[in-house]
Amino acid sequence: MTIVTSSRKPQPEVRKLAKEIAFALDFPYVQRGKSGLRDFGEDDPNIIFISGSKRKGPIFDLTVKGEIVFSMLITNITVSERTAEFHKGFVTREEELYERLKPYVPITLDTSVEGPICFCGTQKMRYVFQVMV
Repeated sequence: MTIVTSSRKPQPEVRKLAKEIAFALDFPYVQRGKSGLRDFGEDDPNIIFISGSKRKGPIFDLTVKGEIVFSMLITNITVSERTAEFHKGFVTREEELYERLKPYVPITLDTSVEGPICFCGTQKMRYVFQVMV
């Protein structure tokens, strides 16, 4: 099972982003409170951890059995109203991202999408991430 969480005291934007990612991937969002990531690692081997960086942007870390297997800096987030059909999971136009994420998260390769990572969020919102891996 995979869970999505954020830092102990996340900024509201980081918490909202973590919840949107959890919704899009159909994974539960778990508030950590005072729990450390190691406390979750025993029961839930896969953890998506969203943390804030004051200068650069949110950081997406994918941890499997206590080891970070994938990390990306989200340098820009574009949010717009979703006009297309709703779908679960990430959509990417970049084959490298697709290959690295497909063992762990629902993701589709589509070269026609407008950003490196796109997904459908709550309340008819569509997110497009510009990322650095």
